[in-house]
Amino acid sequence: MDKNESEITTDLLPRLDRLPWSSWHWKVWFILAGGMLLEGFVLSIGGSTLSTVEKLFSLTKVEVIALTPIFLVGEMLGGIYLGAMADIRGRKELFIITMAIIAAGSLLSAISVNYIMLAASRAIAGFGIGGELGSAITALEEFSPSKNRGFSVGTGNGVMFDFGTFIAGFVSFFAIAYLPVSYGWRIAFLTAVVLAAFIFVARLDLPESIRYLLRKGKVDEAGLIVAGIELKVEKKTGKLSPVKNSVKVMTDSGNIGASEGFRVIFKKYKKRIALSWILNFTETWPYYAAFSIIPLIFTDIYHIKSQDTGLILSVVLGAGVVGVLIWAFLLDIIGRRPVILITYIMAGIVSIILGIVVKSIDFVVFIAILSLMYFFTYAAAALLYPQIGEMFPTRARGSGVGTAIGFGRLGGIIGPFVLLALLPLGLIYVFVVTGIVLIIGGLAEVVLGPELKRESLEKASNDD
Repeated sequence: MDKNESEITTDLLPRLDRLPWSSWHWKVWFILAGGMLLEGFVLSIGGSTLSTVEKLFSLTKVEVIALTPIFLVGEMLGGIYLGAMADIRGRKELFIITMAIIAAGSLLSAISVNYIMLAASRAIAGFGIGGELGSAITALEEFSPSKNRGFSVGTGNGVMFDFGTFIAGFVSFFAIAYLPVSYGWRIAFLTAVVLAAFIFVARLDLPESIRYLLRKGKVDEAGLIVAGIELKVEKKTGKLSPVKNSVKVMTDSGNIGASEGFRVIFKKYKKRIALSWILNFTETWPYYAAFSIIPLIFTDIYHIKSQDTGLILSVVLGAGVVGVLIWAFLLDIIGRRPVILITYIMAGIVSIILGIVVKSIDFVVFIAILSLMYFFTYAAAALLYPQIGEMFPTRARGSGVGTAIGFGRLGGIIGPFVLLALLPLGLIYVFVVTGIVLIIGGLAEVVLGPELKRESLEKASNDD
């Protein structure tokens, strides 16, 4: 035990975990998941406006493709750094700061006058997004009752992210199709600023994570928050059952360095951090290809008008939203491991099949199979986060999630360039290679994945 650490026994966490899902939980869910909606929106706006930006700035194909990896480099750095800061400064401070960063990056994107400025602005927005995932997912994990945590975090990340991409497709379609080309795409980016400002204000009303407060020794503050939550829930659901059990938690009121969370995860959780990296890497490969390579396939191979790509992409990603809803519901019923395994493997198999048959099918059938692929791909990408957050203790949860996000974005950074190089060889190579990558992720879950269904976070992470 560190000299600054002490152990306390508290019933606050069992009291928080035993709460039935209520309107208070929905409020927290919508406000925190709103940031994930914004992430999907900001990312998809970038993809949906690629063709227009390419023409206005006279960009090469490599410059166009590079915009998504540049965004992901920012996201990688933000996930690692700001995720660690969420363990040091608190979940609330970080999930508010990230909104300001995302708004700033989106505003700069909207007023960009050249490629360099646009690329730098996208990196800034990505930096905020990376930190957003590390802090907001961690907070959502810690506020969700254990029996609902899989569905809460899975849909919060997946459905809202996907809903954001879905909305962005329509926004970019109407902005580009019905407004002058010179500024229609800028209006699309400005909508992200408005969304970020709204979420920023809403988050000011959220409390700090109870688990973070206990870790910092702020027991009285944590107790007041839990009592207030219980009163709000009782007004809606009736008298709550008493809690008889308590748990032991470590508190640390000393100054913790930025490396503390990394030290914990790399010393005690080597297999779990390896799994989280592999799962993230293998899902970001096809996930971010949807915003860089697939729009090019639409325009360059199937000769779809650039203004229509966002709308068609929304149909494909809409199938992903349905997939996340269905599979997230099953997370708390059949478990994390089978759901993650099925979604990764099935996404990989459908991708390989699409590559094999792509030359013999028309565009409508291509979109239908692609939608089926993303029905599983989006679920795979969303539903790994409940498991990742559960695998690490409170003192390192932000660092664990943030590091996984950071390393995982390498798949989104590398994948588009690999797929761009494969594109001239034929779509079979694009989709078969992507399918193999997804299957590797599924196999990693078989070998390394722990089953943490309905476990308390303390038990799931073996927090001491």
